[in-house]
Amino acid sequence: MKPKLSTTQPKRQAAPPSVMLQSLKGVSILAAQIWRRLQGAETPEQEDDILVQLWELQANQEALIDAHAELADQIDAELAAVRARMELLVKIHVAELERLTRWRNGLDRTVLQLNDAGLISTEAAGQTRRIRIKLNPPSCEVLDLSQVPEDYITVKEIIERKPDKQAIKAAWSQGLPVPGTHVDRKRKVVYELAPTSLERMKATA
Repeated sequence: MKPKLSTTQPKRQAAPPSVMLQSLKGVSILAAQIWRRLQGAETPEQEDDILVQLWELQANQEALIDAHAELADQIDAELAAVRARMELLVKIHVAELERLTRWRNGLDRTVLQLNDAGLISTEAAGQTRRIRIKLNPPSCEVLDLSQVPEDYITVKEIIERKPDKQAIKAAWSQGLPVPGTHVDRKRKVVYELAPTSLERMKATA
C-alpha cells in the first residue's frame, strides 16, 4: 500500500520584525507598540493623532514618558544611520558622475586630437550618424587686470544693508523691541535620564 502524500501546505513563516522594532522591544514593549502604530499611519496627521491618543489613553504616565523618550533615542539612532547611508550613496553617485563625465569629455577630446592630426575632417559621416566640429562663441579670459585699459573696465558698486541681528536680540533682551523685527524663542524638547532617588534627596536637602 502506497503511503498517502500529504497535501497540507507548510505554514508560511511570519516576516521577521525590523531591527528597529527588535531594538525597541529590548527596552520597552510600549515603545515598540508606538513604533508599530506609527508605521501603520498613512499621513503625518495620523501620526500626530496616534501620539496624542497614546498620551490621552495611557493610564501609566511614567511608563509612557519612558517609552516616549526611548522611542526618541531610537529614532535619533535610526536617523544617524540613514544619514550615513545617504552620504555613502552620494559619494558613490558623485564618483560615477565624474567617471561618466570624464568618458564623455574624452570622446570629444579624441575627435579634436584626430582633427588636429588631419585624420578626421571637421565633418565626418558614418552610416547613420555624423560628427561635426563647430566653433563656439568667443570667450574671454583676463590674464592681468592691471593691463586692461580703462575703456574696457566697468565699475560696479554694491552697497549691502544688513541688519545687526545680535544687536537686535540684545535690545529685545533688555525689553526694547526693534521696529520691523520679531524676536522669538523656540521651545526645544530634551530627553534625558531621570534623577535617582538619592539625587532627588540631595536636591531637596
